[in-house]
Amino acid sequence: GGIHWTRFSPDVTANTPDGQVTTGEPITRDMTGEEVYAALYSMRASRLDPNVFWTGSNDGPVWLTKDNGRIWKNVTPKDLPPGGRVHTIEDSPHRRGSAYVSVYRMYLNDFKPYLYMTNDYGEHWTLLTTGANGIPDNQPMHVVREDPEQEGLLYAGTLEGAYASFDQGKHWQSLQQNLPATPVTDLKVHHGDLLASTMGRSFWIMDAVAPLRQIAAGVMKSARPRPTDSSGQLAAVSQG
Repeated sequence: GGIHWTRFSPDVTANTPDGQVTTGEPITRDMTGEEVYAALYSMRASRLDPNVFWTGSNDGPVWLTKDNGRIWKNVTPKDLPPGGRVHTIEDSPHRRGSAYVSVYRMYLNDFKPYLYMTNDYGEHWTLLTTGANGIPDNQPMHVVREDPEQEGLLYAGTLEGAYASFDQGKHWQSLQQNLPATPVTDLKVHHGDLLASTMGRSFWIMDAVAPLRQIAAGVMKSARPRPTDSSGQLAAVSQG
């Protein structure tokens, strides 16, 4: 309960000299400390393995421990430009070793959305926001969440709104509906509803995401490879 503490990790930030000073001067300084770098910004414990813990800092790195803090490894995506803010880490509720990382580089004058997925504890990453698969390349990424019941159904929040993917991030489409054009800073599925927090435009709830789950279930099922027999030919699959 916080009476005693144990150090859990080494320094898992970049902590470079250029990040050890505040920004905003000489005009103004953000008194919230938002611009102070070398700080952990996102942390996530795995829901499937209590020994797995992910961290992301606001100066770029993503780190992982698979043994409850004894050994840590820097698993930052290799093609991710340095210095961004690891805004959100989402461990998959369906697959061990799988996680999603959204990185925000707008304060470095880079407005591209950076959303990555790994299925092997960060050994390899796939960029899910190419700029040509549904999310524009000028909408910085705040958050991504995977539906707790339907694998492959992703919800994303950007600087300007909300998106959904029915095929694990290969393609995205707008989930805006009547939501104002506003930064969506976090998302959560709660009792079958999708909750969205926004920056300056209130708290929103989309009731009953069951139809989205049905769409994603059909898409994911059709995307699975069909079984083959011993000769390598496609086996017959009964339709029920």
